[in-house]
Amino acid sequence: MKKIIAVLAIVAVSVGGYALLTSSHDHADHAHEDRVDHYEGQTIETKKQAIQILQESNGKIAKILKAKELDTVELEEIHEISYTLEAAIDKLIAEKAATSDQLESIDEAIQAVHYASENHEEAKVREWFAKLEPAAGNLDIKSTKESSTDKKVYEIVIKDHTFTPAEVRVPAGEKIKLVVHNQDPTPEEFESDDFRREKIIAGNSKATILVGPLKPGKYHFFGEFNLDKANGYLIVE
Repeated sequence: MKKIIAVLAIVAVSVGGYALLTSSHDHADHAHEDRVDHYEGQTIETKKQAIQILQESNGKIAKILKAKELDTVELEEIHEISYTLEAAIDKLIAEKAATSDQLESIDEAIQAVHYASENHEEAKVREWFAKLEPAAGNLDIKSTKESSTDKKVYEIVIKDHTFTPAEVRVPAGEKIKLVVHNQDPTPEEFESDDFRREKIIAGNSKATILVGPLKPGKYHFFGEFNLDKANGYLIVE
């Protein structure tokens, strides 16, 4: 039976600021029975503000995680905070505030916390926050020299709410980098339940998604704001 899920279309106000509008779609392949709300991320104007908010938001999550067990309300609170974390890291990436390796490791952990908290997966929230907290704490904004990376890069374009290519072949057992270019004027939320990532990409902008290592198989990804059109697959071999 198809699942009815609420999808919230967002309009970018500035880096990290979003106004929310609701609509609904059917999507038989989507794993979520009940979608949680998309929240409004905090508007961030400067690099200094982004760093401050990154630290403050991590402090809020750390305080919540001091509880031995989290209830749904607390996990939802972390999920709401993750939108502001996304706004902060997006600003730092746009400003090239540190090396790409530093910024990508923080962004990856934020994406994973975002996904796990949305799905109320406490263990995964704790696992990824344990990576996020030191990565953010050790952020060296004085060092912007690019470091070498051996991650393979794969480009995906969103245009007219569809992915090109719709299938991307990637190697098994390796961490890879997806660079997703949203060429539409409206935002899209790139998401995958199969490889557990979620990232809002503003219109006419791009985002990096670190994935893997993955076992051989077919991994679905989709654009949550356009579920009827925006679908694609990683073919891992």
